[in-house]
Amino acid sequence: MRKVIVSFVAGLLVAIGVNAAYAEVATLIGKQVDGQFPLKIGGELSEVPAITIEGVSYIPLRAAGEIFGAKVSWLDGEIIMEKTNGIGGATPPTAEEMAEIARIEQERLLEETEKKNEILMQKSRLRGEIQTLQFKINALKREIESREEGMKKTPEYVFSNGELVPYEGSELQKKHQEDLANLRAELAELEAQLAELEKQKAELEEAS
Repeated sequence: MRKVIVSFVAGLLVAIGVNAAYAEVATLIGKQVDGQFPLKIGGELSEVPAITIEGVSYIPLRAAGEIFGAKVSWLDGEIIMEKTNGIGGATPPTAEEMAEIARIEQERLLEETEKKNEILMQKSRLRGEIQTLQFKINALKREIESREEGMKKTPEYVFSNGELVPYEGSELQKKHQEDLANLRAELAELEAQLAELEKQKAELEEAS
């Protein structure tokens, strides 16, 4: 309650002046608030209501400032009130301020344009890399299928070191299996790279 009273006492200073209000402020300290009622400023309901003390109504300092066209703030324990241009209206900006606002807006638009262009370039690069990877993956899959079919069609006996030996368990079979394992490992690596590029592309799509 003390905080509320102090706030409304500050509003009293605006209404009647510091010197004239000092005596009345002193008499309000410790007084009980009789009641409170909604306060509307420009048709909008204020967050802090008005109060009555011994039959006299008081409004908060910030609300009083808005009514009389002033900006109220607290700074290092002091109440700062700045005049504005008319009730509820801010002082029009100077030519220098307008130029600064235009400069900031221009920089913002330029930054947005550069960002969009960068995203477009990244998306174009990713599309090219994705197409290249897809081409390599498809070619590698065909190579693996061809190797697998070739192993199935290999004769039961093959020549190894000048001798006719069974294909099953031969050095030739081991060489074929090793080559096939290497191709499959390469395919898995390319598919992982493709998944990462697709993820980056999706993130860019969301960002744009």
